[in-house]
Amino acid sequence: MKVYIVSHREYEFPSDDGFLPIKVGGNTKKISERYVEDCTDDSIASLNPSFCELTAAYWIWKNSNEDVVGLAHYRRYFSSSRDVLKIKGKRIASTEELEQLLCHADLLVAKPRNYYITTIKDHYIHAHHKSDYTQLRDEVALQSPEYLADFDAVMDGKKISLFNMFVCKKALIDDYFSWLFPILFALEKKIDYQNYDAYQKRVFGFMAERLFNVWLHHQHGKIIIKYMPVVNLDGENLLLKGIGLLKRHFWGKK
Repeated sequence: MKVYIVSHREYEFPSDDGFLPIKVGGNTKKISERYVEDCTDDSIASLNPSFCELTAAYWIWKNSNEDVVGLAHYRRYFSSSRDVLKIKGKRIASTEELEQLLCHADLLVAKPRNYYITTIKDHYIHAHHKSDYTQLRDEVALQSPEYLADFDAVMDGKKISLFNMFVCKKALIDDYFSWLFPILFALEKKIDYQNYDAYQKRVFGFMAERLFNVWLHHQHGKIIIKYMPVVNLDGENLLLKGIGLLKRHFWGKK
């Protein structure tokens, strides 16, 4: 097993050999004593400003030889109730614990966030560009019409698993990536994202979070999914996030 920790900078990483930092973003500085880079071998590293952690995901898909793989972020991990592994005083799930959990599940993903007052579709439209959402749905309909009902079900719902985090057998996530990336690469040629600001330019990372949930919905009854709590090592201001959600929903402020 290898859980790749996406990072663009030096940080405190887990003292667990099953975790391995993967550097993204083109930074030339060393981030750890032990790490890989998303710009080696078969890669799409140059797309990182718009694909975010997906450049690491692509690298895992194309270059990792591990039987079981995962993706975490330098500040976000699946959390644990055990005291086995800690970073900055926060308990995170060790790779041994993750392997144990996979004895009873096929896939570990982030526990869904509930938006309560808005659907996933409306949240995306208020936070990003409506035209991008339209093109995303059209591309799913074009490439994978059998997923369109799943797409609409997810987008009309209010819960979503975020951060593109996972742990599972590589063969399973390879199946997802072989579906995901052709859709994103097609959209990358159609959307004029180069004129977006730095935040909105992360469009394909935002889209992938939604598409991961669409793919998960399509797997219903086929695989066992365990939803995991996520810990943010730097903490998270839920009040500010809630205020931002209200501003976007009621006043259209992005």
